[in-house]
Amino acid sequence: MGLPWGCGHPSLTGHARGLLTSLVILLLLQLGSAQLRVEGPGHPVTATVGQDVVLPCHLSPQRDARSLEVRWIRDEFSEIVHHYRNGQDLYGEQMGAYAGRTELARDGLSAGNLDLRITGLRPSDDGQYFCTVKNADSYDEATVDLEVSATGTDPHLSLGGYEAGGVRVLCRSAGWYPLPQLLWRDARGQHLPSVSQTHSQDQEGLFEIKGAVIVTGSVEGPLSCVVRSSRLQQERKFSLHIAAPFFHNAQPWKVALALVLVLLAVSIGLGVYLFRKQGKLAEQGWSRGRCSAGTPLAEQEAELEEQDAELVRKDKELELKAMLELKAILEEKNARLVRKDTEREEKNARLGELAKEQGEYRSIPQMKEFGFYQWAF
Repeated sequence: MGLPWGCGHPSLTGHARGLLTSLVILLLLQLGSAQLRVEGPGHPVTATVGQDVVLPCHLSPQRDARSLEVRWIRDEFSEIVHHYRNGQDLYGEQMGAYAGRTELARDGLSAGNLDLRITGLRPSDDGQYFCTVKNADSYDEATVDLEVSATGTDPHLSLGGYEAGGVRVLCRSAGWYPLPQLLWRDARGQHLPSVSQTHSQDQEGLFEIKGAVIVTGSVEGPLSCVVRSSRLQQERKFSLHIAAPFFHNAQPWKVALALVLVLLAVSIGLGVYLFRKQGKLAEQGWSRGRCSAGTPLAEQEAELEEQDAELVRKDKELELKAMLELKAILEEKNARLVRKDTEREEKNARLGELAKEQGEYRSIPQMKEFGFYQWAF
């Protein structure tokens, strides 16, 4: 009796299962080889305005990217910075701000490098970029952060006139990116509060910052204006020392108080002098009266009247003399104040002319020429 069909022979089901497994593995390998994975630098890329920068991006694992489609895109605009496909750079969809400023590193494409070079960096280039890769079956992207920065000019200090019992000092610095901090410090490094602070951007996107502080005679040593960039961890500093006599005109009430005290002292001295003089004359008159006791009463009264008239005349002379002295003192003080005001107006006028010629605030070298203050670094 024969065996049933299939008994004692290899199972056809086992062969089919092995063949199916092999096909699945082959398909997975093909799919795996078709997957794209893009990697960025993993940290922000920093660069300075005006320089060139390379944004790194590569395929992982390494493979030839010449046949792939590569796009670099700005996150905030979702517009194309650079487009590469089929071995050619396509500029039809490129943002106008990047026209003629981008280049894909062709020599690295065969090794899977997708680096993008941007020339002549601008403040507007600051931000996030996407490196995207695509083929017929797969797509991937990586993020690259670009931090653009610029260090501005040294602070320029100028005097803005008298205000609130002190001197208003102005500080200005331009050419910064991003927006910096402006700080005031005294000789001990202590922070001084600003009374005002403003900023603006020029056509290139660079910041100009301005600040003001009121300085009184209580501030000892040089005053410093510090402009600091937190991104660059850099700062620019400039200091000046305002001479003590410059604060006198800032407080006219002190001058008035001094004049009042002088007048009061003169008045008290004059009063004491007149009082003593009158006492001596009265004593002399009493003594003479005793000596002339035997004379007739009419003669004594006439003599007393004559003495009184003499005292009145001398009092008037002393009073007139004191008034003339006071008048001379006041005229001298007023003349000094007028001279100081005239000198200050002339210097301010000259400073205004210089500022108009240079198109900027009165600078420290100009103020130094007029002797308003001394330098300190």
